[in-house]
Amino acid sequence: MIIIAVPCAKAEISCLQITMQLTPCIPYGVLGGSVPPACCQGVKDSMALVKTTEDLRAKCQCVKDGAAGIPGINYTRVNELPSICHVTVPYVVSPETDCSK
Repeated sequence: MIIIAVPCAKAEISCLQITMQLTPCIPYGVLGGSVPPACCQGVKDSMALVKTTEDLRAKCQCVKDGAAGIPGINYTRVNELPSICHVTVPYVVSPETDCSK
């Protein structure tokens, strides 16, 4: 009998990394106003970490879960950030987002 081990796809990025990079965006996501440069840098850096579909799913879930835990978060503002920061993010953040797709 021959057994072949096939590694499962696993995200290489951690939610902690994503959270740290996107923390400067919280004031904008709650209060609006100007987007801090550190926020846009975090949006860019967090997308640069995404190398695989699993990474993208992990990032999506992290952002979705993180946003849900912030009182007063405005999802419209959150979803404006990629455009403001000139970054392509292929999903919309909302409580209903299905990050597995």
